[in-house]
Amino acid sequence: MRSFFKREASRTRRERRTLNSLCVIGIALLVLVLTHAAPLTRTACATEVPEKAPGSGLLELTEREAEAEAVRELKFKEALTYKPLKADELVRFLENEIREQYGKDQLQNLLLAYEKLGLIKSADGLVELLVQAYASEIMAFYDHRTDTVHMIEDPTLPRALQQVTELHELIHALQDQHFDLGTLPIEDVHHTDRANAAMALVEGDATLATFQYAAEHMRFSFGDSMRIVSRAFQPGPAAPYLFRREMSFIYFDGLELARALHTKGGWAALNKAFADPPASTEQVLHYKHKYLDERDAPTPVELPDCTPILGEGWTRVAEDVLGELYTQVLFRQHLSFLRAGKPSRGWDGDRLHLYRAGDETVLIWRTVWDTEKDAEEFAEAYRKVLLRKFRTSDKNVTQDPLGLVVQGETATAILHTSECDVLTVEAPSETIARAVTEHIRAGDANTEHQTAEEALEAQ
Repeated sequence: MRSFFKREASRTRRERRTLNSLCVIGIALLVLVLTHAAPLTRTACATEVPEKAPGSGLLELTEREAEAEAVRELKFKEALTYKPLKADELVRFLENEIREQYGKDQLQNLLLAYEKLGLIKSADGLVELLVQAYASEIMAFYDHRTDTVHMIEDPTLPRALQQVTELHELIHALQDQHFDLGTLPIEDVHHTDRANAAMALVEGDATLATFQYAAEHMRFSFGDSMRIVSRAFQPGPAAPYLFRREMSFIYFDGLELARALHTKGGWAALNKAFADPPASTEQVLHYKHKYLDERDAPTPVELPDCTPILGEGWTRVAEDVLGELYTQVLFRQHLSFLRAGKPSRGWDGDRLHLYRAGDETVLIWRTVWDTEKDAEEFAEAYRKVLLRKFRTSDKNVTQDPLGLVVQGETATAILHTSECDVLTVEAPSETIARAVTEHIRAGDANTEHQTAEEALEAQ
């Protein structure tokens, strides 16, 4: 991508063309943002080239269908529609997708929650920036709702790249006709973790098929394909690390999962996986032990409504489940990059809520962990994140029965750890933080009491 991915100036034209010919896995549209808004839109990594490549004719695309069927070992059940789309029409398409999926303010509030947590620096203008940048790079995408492959008119890309990109989109069409992609949780805007895990299977499967096609028709080995594509992705500073890492997870971690499934049982194993996709990014990141052998199912985490405690004017504007991937990203951005993976391991579930009243916000993030040690490691790491976010030091940290209290100039956070459960509340004042924490803990005690009573009644 020109806007987000810079190429080394020393590369020869021939090398750049080679990179283009295998940059087939594309980029999940706007990664987090538009992955949920237009989940089956695929982009192609583009490098500027001096000439325009000829557009695809219907005959060529029909021939490509046969190639897709051969490499993926599936047959098309229904005819596809091919529709050209102009660049300005694409921008409007993406903007409409966002409005339909999120409404007027929901997406911006979700990004604000990520900003308050520390996943991104600023939510202001981010959607518009990404829409314009990514729209300039898309050359084809498949819309599962209309069974249509959209081809962007006059793409300034070599025919080789068009060819493999078309193949990639046709693999998605095959997936949809055989496994009904609309039944997967890839559009779950309140559960990013589950959506990303399902997307990793979808993209990993399509990428594996595309790599096999490139090896057969372009005589590249799988290793060569991986090395070339890895070099092609050189994220620039404009794209937040959160989205860059999510992109690599969906495609590269998804590809590793697909390879493992294919090694285990061929395409039949991947076909079966679509009926039982990974339920968390944890299962994809640690597929050997948490997906293939035994399933480590994530624990559902609930949070009570806190508007009665917050009072008039407060509204819950965002909620999400972040998962191990986003937790890892958070620690990588605020702590040592190499050591950031450890406190995110052992993740077993989470839920995040953002409440808002004007310019003030209350952020609640509850996580559960496999063991008490995992919970303690997470709590210690997140304490360090809070110190960085609040630009304060340990002299402004106190411990009391309610938890660890971290004081900043404009906000207060309370970090409460109980066995494998860690609750964090960040609010404009200590009074609000304490009231919300006590409200949640009181609800926990009441739930535990009711559960004990129900157990006695059952006896």
